[in-house]
Amino acid sequence: MSSSESTSVAPAAPPPTERDPKRWLILAVMSLGTLIVFLDLTVVNTALPAISRDLGASTSDLQWVVDSYVLVLAGMLMLAGSIGDRYGRKRWMTGGLLFFALGSVVAATAGSVEAIIAGRAIQGFGAAFVLPATLSIVTNTFDRDERGKAIAIWTAVGGIGIGLGPAIGGYLIDRWDWSAAFWIHLPVIAVALIGLSVVKESRDPRHIGLDIPGAVTATLGISALVFAIIQGNEAGWTSPLIIGSFVASAVLLTAFVAIERRAPYPMLPLKFFKNRDFTGSVLVIGIMFFAGPATFFFLTQFFQLVQGRGPFEAGLLILPNAGAIVIASGLAPPVTAKIGPKRTVMISVSLMAIAAALFTGIEADWTAGIEIGLIMLFGFGFGLGLPALTDSIMAAVPVEDAGVGSAVNDVSRELGSALGIAALGSFISGIYRGNVDEVLGGQVDDDVVEVAKEGLGVLASQSQTLAPDVAQTAFTGASEAFIDAMNSGFWLSAAVLATGVVVAAILIPNTARTDQVERSDSETSRAPDPGAELEPDSVSVL
Repeated sequence: MSSSESTSVAPAAPPPTERDPKRWLILAVMSLGTLIVFLDLTVVNTALPAISRDLGASTSDLQWVVDSYVLVLAGMLMLAGSIGDRYGRKRWMTGGLLFFALGSVVAATAGSVEAIIAGRAIQGFGAAFVLPATLSIVTNTFDRDERGKAIAIWTAVGGIGIGLGPAIGGYLIDRWDWSAAFWIHLPVIAVALIGLSVVKESRDPRHIGLDIPGAVTATLGISALVFAIIQGNEAGWTSPLIIGSFVASAVLLTAFVAIERRAPYPMLPLKFFKNRDFTGSVLVIGIMFFAGPATFFFLTQFFQLVQGRGPFEAGLLILPNAGAIVIASGLAPPVTAKIGPKRTVMISVSLMAIAAALFTGIEADWTAGIEIGLIMLFGFGFGLGLPALTDSIMAAVPVEDAGVGSAVNDVSRELGSALGIAALGSFISGIYRGNVDEVLGGQVDDDVVEVAKEGLGVLASQSQTLAPDVAQTAFTGASEAFIDAMNSGFWLSAAVLATGVVVAAILIPNTARTDQVERSDSETSRAPDPGAELEPDSVSVL
């Protein structure tokens, strides 16, 4: 054998991956998709009083108008993210936008609260295919050194949607009616569909199946839990329906964990939770969203029903929240680079907790300046922490599993929102009903008390059938009851957020990952033979 034949020649290093010249345009399109999803989370809030007056919706009905969207969205996200990974993220995002448009039309043309709830559920189904696709496409498009900035922009746009929703909804409702809060989505969806023409299709190249049992048990378990929390006050916490729902939720979610532990291709790979930064970020995001949307759910009703502001004016009061989120999101990358994700997140959640605690003193005669100041403090904390948390989640999973990481990130947001509105809503509603009995009992007839206990919007819708002095007495007493209940709700929010600070101190790392987690050798191969026996450590993940 010649020396030339025996010499081992090292293979040439692969050339660096060329950056996509359209990556910032792609980010703009993905951010627009995110804007649609988060805009819908709050745009309906300013329509709630009008829906309550026009359709006689109770507080529980209004909770379902909001939660039917986030509930379906949260329940479907993991499955939708998996489908996008396997069969094409762009393709399924397109389908999600079309479903979202259908749900918007159903809700806008509804003649009953039940029809609005159905339309919102269809919107949530569509949003479940849009939201994980946006973040996974961003993750696949940008290299690690630019990804933090791209995620910060993506987060800021989502925050803009949350903040702009009430103002846009209020403006349209003032000039048309509550249905405008749903029609507004159609032109935005049309622009997003056109923008998808610049996005390349991407998918996980492995041939693996869907985790249908995991999807079914997770969706039903979450749905049963949120249903029990929302309906607890009305049906009675000890009623067979509510106890049965809690038991069913516990059984289904336990079955989900068992399925995920044994599935060859789990919808939610539990191994990711071995990473403290992944687990801590998921928990803190859920806590932040538990307190955030629920706060604005009640503030928009307070501004309109208690303070007598119009929908547009109420929306404008919340608009500074968007500006604060954008400013904080822009500051987040350099702040995180300087002091680390742990301190950044602890500061952000602390600011939210302080704002919630200060809101416990809210009164009917509060000025717009005080309200805007606290809303901006709340929004600044919200925007400061989210980019670092989202980047931590996406860096802790292999890039091939971007859809899974994105879906987990989104589930923590949407499930936090659903549980926050359900739990805080039921907590505040229960205190409000007790307060109404105490304040109005003996002051007005029992049937008027029962109407007032259904909610301020229901009372306002029926006030014309009452004598003026009775209507005034009832509404004044009910407003006092609502304010007192809101104050208690803000204390609960502050306590939950304080827990988030502790979680961040324990689980969020001092320094961010500099490199993307890579798939282990056993996970880089094609899908194994379904009939082959798999060792636990060699099981492929999504």
